[in-house]
Amino acid sequence: MSFDQTVLAKQQRLEREFLHLPHLTGEWSGTWERLLKMSDQFIAYQTSSTAPSIIAGYHWFGDRSRDTLLCLPGFTLATKRYALARKFLDRLGRLCCQGLIPNEISTGGDSPVFRSIDCSLWWIETLGLYLQATQDWEFLVEQYPVVKQIYKAFIAGTLHNIRVDAADGLVTWDDASVPLTWMDTIVNGQPVTSRHGKPVEINALWYSALCWASDWANRLSKSSTTPNVDRLKNQARRYAEQAEEVKSSLQKYWNSQLGYLYDRIEPDDRLDATIRPNAVLALSLHHCGFSREQGQKVLQVARDRLLTPYGLRTLDPGDPAYVGYYKGTPQQRDLAYHQGTVWSWLLGPFIRAWHRCYGNTEPLPLDLNPLLTHFSQQTCFDSISEVFDGDAPHLPGGAIAHAITVAELLRHWQELEWK
Repeated sequence: MSFDQTVLAKQQRLEREFLHLPHLTGEWSGTWERLLKMSDQFIAYQTSSTAPSIIAGYHWFGDRSRDTLLCLPGFTLATKRYALARKFLDRLGRLCCQGLIPNEISTGGDSPVFRSIDCSLWWIETLGLYLQATQDWEFLVEQYPVVKQIYKAFIAGTLHNIRVDAADGLVTWDDASVPLTWMDTIVNGQPVTSRHGKPVEINALWYSALCWASDWANRLSKSSTTPNVDRLKNQARRYAEQAEEVKSSLQKYWNSQLGYLYDRIEPDDRLDATIRPNAVLALSLHHCGFSREQGQKVLQVARDRLLTPYGLRTLDPGDPAYVGYYKGTPQQRDLAYHQGTVWSWLLGPFIRAWHRCYGNTEPLPLDLNPLLTHFSQQTCFDSISEVFDGDAPHLPGGAIAHAITVAELLRHWQELEWK
């Protein structure tokens, strides 16, 4: 097949893939079409497997579970590519071991590295969004054993001494040398951003996971074809009771003086008041353990201290540890990676949290024109850079094409008010 024939075949395939989507009009309708096409550029099939994978970013990122799960709502649910979403969720569920899903997925036969506390929780959250969109309850029957495996591992304890603290029901780990959240950069053998203990977004995910699990066990118990009905009812009740315990314990994160959420509870129970975007992540999940009033105050702080035209800073500029520019040697860039650098994908959680807490009473405080200009005219045409400098003029850096950011724009495109 010639090059021209290959291009034509791909165009025809994409037209079939997205034919069922509504045709948008307006100034930015062409951008919607280009976002759809770009989303497909991140989806790949490895020669060693028939299952799909998502390339997290070009030109040096590979197949990462967390990135894949964060991409699925935009790449597959917003575009109604439900069969593709099912394949991704099934593939990642099969990788679950001791309640954990590895973040880095090797294609060369190497053993997976289970160095994440949140991938399995993001898997439950994304499974919930998929089931909500599709009502594919047969798939729930297939995947429910994975849900139970994750739950049991967190309750009993698993790798890296990840466990649920019996005193408050919150998820914790206490090894300062192992970064397990998305802020996982290591320099000279040590994490740059210390988050061991009880990170706020991890326990917000844990709360949402328990809520999903309770709903699912209750649903399965009412199916005429489901065995062990009494056991499922007991599981639903236990999940619900633990969710209530966790919801109550989440109030430990409320910093009434600042009107924000503590970023983590340290292993010695000290409260980390660092202002980071993880509080926004905690507000953006399907099941939210914080009140609307608390959320509004959090978002006001995030708007004033973290929000930029290109995403959210990873650290308050007023913090002594803040680094305003992502530049220099690889080590210097790593030191800035989660210490002030702007991550563009965080606009998605900010949008979700804002809509939850304000509804239609307050317009989104976003001007996406700079980001869309970047999308169409800068760095990598028709894609978005991974990160931007924390300080103006917010020059782009990192991967030249970042999958999650494209996915988040697709996820929220039709509800954005500036179109």
